[in-house]
Amino acid sequence: MKIILVSYSGTSASILRDRMLAWARSNLMEAEVIVSSLAGLDEDRDDADIVLVGSQVRCALESVRERVPRKIPVLAVDTRDYGMAKGDRVMQDAIVAIKRYMEE
Repeated sequence: MKIILVSYSGTSASILRDRMLAWARSNLMEAEVIVSSLAGLDEDRDDADIVLVGSQVRCALESVRERVPRKIPVLAVDTRDYGMAKGDRVMQDAIVAIKRYMEE
C-alpha cells in the first residue's frame, strides 16, 4: 500500500509516518508512506493508493483533490489523530477509505 501524506512541515508528518509504518509492520502489512509538500505532490501521486492531507494543509483539500487522479481517494486526517501522531488510527481510517472508495 502506498500512502502520500501531504503537509507543510515535514517534522510532525515524519513522526506520524513513522508511527503509521510501525503499526503496519506490527500488523504484517506492507506499506510505504511518503511525506510530501503541496508542491511535491505532483511527483509522487500517480501510483498511490490514497492521499492523506494533514491538518496544516486541510484548507487546500479541494485543491489536492483536483490534482490527484480520480481513481485515488483523498482523505483529510483527523486533526486530533494528526496532532497526537496516532499512526494506528490514521492507518485504519486510510484502509477503510480505500475499501469504501473501491466499492463505489
